Amino acid sequence: MELARALAEFDGKLTAPLRDVVAVFDDRDGALLAELCHGTQAVAATWVVKALLEDDRAGALDLHRVFEALGAAPHWEARLHLLQSVQHAPEAAMAQGFAIRGLLAHPKILVRVWALDAFVRLALVDRGLLAEARELVSAALDDRAASLRARGRALQLVLDQSSA
Repeated sequence: MELARALAEFDGKLTAPLRDVVAVFDDRDGALLAELCHGTQAVAATWVVKALLEDDRAGALDLHRVFEALGAAPHWEARLHLLQSVQHAPEAAMAQGFAIRGLLAHPKILVRVWALDAFVRLALVDRGLLAEARELVSAALDDRAASLRARGRALQLVLDQSSA
């Protein structure tokens, strides 16, 4: 199925058409996909980006342009997909540190959880952020949200392994 059509027809639930797009993704569609991460089809577009990154098939996709949507994505689910993608390409997301910091206080707990994860991934690239990342993880360990505490424990292990 054609990329633009599949994204336009995405109903917000059934991901089978998006999986079909991922299966046949062509690098020539990379510029269009990166642009669609910034518009009304951002939820579907960022889902496809995340799936491509998970499959190590991002190819020529302009991830710097994709991650620019972190601060302006029109829907929280698009931001969530992008935050979840940072672990696969933290170098491409480095310029979005300010946006990621802002998402640490997002009203949706899942966005906060993955913003913490994304910030730690940035800190593993830019060691100057490690102290702040450790403070954020420490605070997460005492958060009332179980999902944030769980991610904090996992990230604490990641940070401990990085300093070994």
